[in-house]
Amino acid sequence: MRIAIATDQDCVSSHFGCAPAFTIVELDEGRMRGTFTIPNPGCQHAFWADLFSRNSIKHVIAGGMGANAQAVIRGCGVDVILGVQGRLEDVVKRFLDGSLTADTKPGALPGAARTPGGCSCPEAE
Repeated sequence: MRIAIATDQDCVSSHFGCAPAFTIVELDEGRMRGTFTIPNPGCQHAFWADLFSRNSIKHVIAGGMGANAQAVIRGCGVDVILGVQGRLEDVVKRFLDGSLTADTKPGALPGAARTPGGCSCPEAE
């Protein structure tokens, strides 16, 4: 199974549309088997929906996501998990052991703070 995580360096990005990159994580038998990173091409919801469908992505994890992006991605049968913060490796471990829950406290970990006033990419929503 594969999951996609909106990432900012080694942490979950606070907003899907403004994430610098997306890390695709290959999971097998309860373990992380590998990752690859895709730079964010900008606010192109159809691109992500197509990519997630073609690569059998089952879950997308981010700090936040606009309603339009959620509708497009969920429309492809991909589960969207929001409100997540933390380092990539820790988030994957929590996903695998079933303890991944939304964290509503911005800035709980370095690199996980939400940007005051929202995303700087106006077309992200």
